[in-house]
Amino acid sequence: MTIEVDLLRGERVDLGGGRELLGDYLRRWLAQHPRIGPRWRETCERNLRLHLAPLESVRLRDLTPTRVRTWHADALAAGGGPTSIAQSYRFLRAALNGAVDDGLIPSNPCRVRGAGADRAPERPVATVEELGRLIEATTPRHRAAVALAGWCGLRRGEILALQRRDLDLSLSVLRVKQTQTEMLSSKAIFDSAPKTQAGYRSVAIPPHVIPVLEEHLATFAGPTRVFVGRDGGPLRGDALRQSFERARTKVGLEHLRFHDLRPTGQTLAAAAGASLADLMRRLGHASPAAARRYLHASDDRDQQIARALSDLVQQSDPTDRRIDPGR
Repeated sequence: MTIEVDLLRGERVDLGGGRELLGDYLRRWLAQHPRIGPRWRETCERNLRLHLAPLESVRLRDLTPTRVRTWHADALAAGGGPTSIAQSYRFLRAALNGAVDDGLIPSNPCRVRGAGADRAPERPVATVEELGRLIEATTPRHRAAVALAGWCGLRRGEILALQRRDLDLSLSVLRVKQTQTEMLSSKAIFDSAPKTQAGYRSVAIPPHVIPVLEEHLATFAGPTRVFVGRDGGPLRGDALRQSFERARTKVGLEHLRFHDLRPTGQTLAAAAGASLADLMRRLGHASPAAARRYLHASDDRDQQIARALSDLVQQSDPTDRRIDPGR
C-alpha cells in the first residue's frame, strides 16, 4: 500500500536498493560523500561501530520512525554519552537523507525531536584576573597559546596551525587560514582548511598580548610554525591540554578546561562593547547563533552606559533638568 501511494505521488522508490542493509549503506555513503572531513569520518566510523551496531543488519526499507526512536532510547539507556549519541543520530539522519534523494526509501525515518542536538552544559568563563593568573602559571613554551585562546578566542586547532607569516605584530593582527587536525586512531597530524568561509579571518590582538607573542617567537617558535613541540614538530593538542591542566591546578581553577578559554575571550570582547557582527568575525562563524550567547556580557555594559547617561544629567545645571518635548 505504501509503495502504491508513493507511485501515485510520483516519488521514485528503488525497491532493490531498499533491501540493502543499513550498515552497508552507511559505509558506502561515508566513502562516497565528498564533503566529509577526515576527523568527522573517523567519528562516524567509531559511532557506527559503538552505537549504531544494533541497526546495522536492518534493511533500509524496514527502518521506521518507531525503530529509530527505540534505538535512540536504548542507546541512551545503555549509558552511551549524550554527545556520542547525538553525533550518531546526526550521521544516521544525514545518510538517510541521501537514501531519500537516491530513491532508496520514500522518507527519512529519523524523526526524534531534538535527538541531534548536543546540549552541553553551559561552561564557565574566566575573569580578567583569573585569565592573567592562568597565563602566568603556564609553562613559558605554551604561555602564548593560552593567551591567544583567552584574549583572541581562537580554537585550539587554529592556534596550533598558526604560521609565522600569519602574525603581523606591527599591526597587532593575526590571520586564521588553517586549523590543525589530529586523528585519534592513526595519530596522524595535518593542517586543513576552515570548515566555512567565515573561518578565514583576521583577528586583532590586544596590545598587552604582543609582548607575550614576541617572547614566544624569539624563544620557542619553529622556523615557519609558531607552536612546535620539543622535537621541532607540530605541537600536539594533548600536550597543550596537559600543560594547561597543570597551570589551572596551580592557581586553583580546576573547573576550567582549555576549551573554556574561547568563550572567555568572546565574553570579554562583548563586555568591552563588541557587537554581534564583531563577535561573529572574531569567532569565525557564518551564523549569529553561536556568537549571540556571549552578548549577555554586553547587557551589563548597556546598564553601565545607561548609568553614565544619568551621570551626565547630574553633572549638568541642577536648576535646569527639564526636558522640552518640543525640541
